[in-house]
Amino acid sequence: MKNIDFILVEDSEVDGQLLKRIIKKERLTENYVWMKDGGQIMDYLKDENAAMPTAILLDIKLPKVNGLDVLKFIRSSERTRNIPVVMYSSSNMRDDIQTAYQYGANSYLTKPNGFGEMKEQFVDFFNYWIKHNHSALKFKD
Repeated sequence: MKNIDFILVEDSEVDGQLLKRIIKKERLTENYVWMKDGGQIMDYLKDENAAMPTAILLDIKLPKVNGLDVLKFIRSSERTRNIPVVMYSSSNMRDDIQTAYQYGANSYLTKPNGFGEMKEQFVDFFNYWIKHNHSALKFKD
């Protein structure tokens, strides 16, 4: 089973297109999937034949199933529990951040305001979690 670099779970068309533009402009990868709601990623991860991501960038406020419930689902499965999950939200509310870490988030990023900051933050995310981090999934057969 082949892995993919990351799954972006983001319902905002604007944010998703901006991240897609950054990925292309910076030549980071073509090996990713963009999903727009929590139910979609849960269905994907339930599929035993689906390629597993090296990391997941997960928004909190999503349609169908919110990101915190998706995170609980990811951590509840033997197959997905070791995937690094970085929460990516416009919320900087203390309760959201604490809950994300209680549910097993590996990191929590607040969405920046400008494109330049977004680019810097995303490139940092990609370099750390995809290029440099040694994910347990990379060692599975």
